[in-house]
Amino acid sequence: MQLKIDPDRVAWVSAHVIPFEAEMRTRLRRLCGSAAEADDLMQDVYHRLLQTESVAHVREPRAFVMQIAKNLIIDRARRDAVVQIEAAATIEHLADPEPSPERVAMAKAELKWVLAMIGNLPDRCKQVFRARRLYGMSQFDTAQCLQVTENVVEKETIRGLKLLSDMIARVGADEAAQLTQTRQGAAADKKPYA
Repeated sequence: MQLKIDPDRVAWVSAHVIPFEAEMRTRLRRLCGSAAEADDLMQDVYHRLLQTESVAHVREPRAFVMQIAKNLIIDRARRDAVVQIEAAATIEHLADPEPSPERVAMAKAELKWVLAMIGNLPDRCKQVFRARRLYGMSQFDTAQCLQVTENVVEKETIRGLKLLSDMIARVGADEAAQLTQTRQGAAADKKPYA
């Protein structure tokens, strides 16, 4: 039986699925264990997409396609009557590619902690480190803005990394939380040269 392909559906797939196909194949390879199985599964995803009556209801194409992949994996596992514990645990990550609220909260807490650590650096070192590492300025631009030589910028960047590394090694989790609370202004300070 030949499948009639809707040109609008092909355009939709081209615009909304193909841009993240490589990422999806990588995830599927981890789940399936081999590139060949991942390719077969990806083929099944495309087939199922082309069989759907309509995609007009789809607001989040990435999540929609990931859900199709998840359903296909579950179908295959049921058919094979073998469920690998690792695959079952990682299936949940397919449905929602966004980080969980817990990971977001942890990342925000870590960011506050790091910003507080940067706030404890000596003044010139802090200025250079913020310009280079937080604001992504080049060594040359940082030197121009701070009216220092590029050599100073390089040395202060290295010094900042070493001092931060030492602080992180010295400071325990409890002290880090206290430091974050006492230095909340460091996170709010968005001026690179303050």
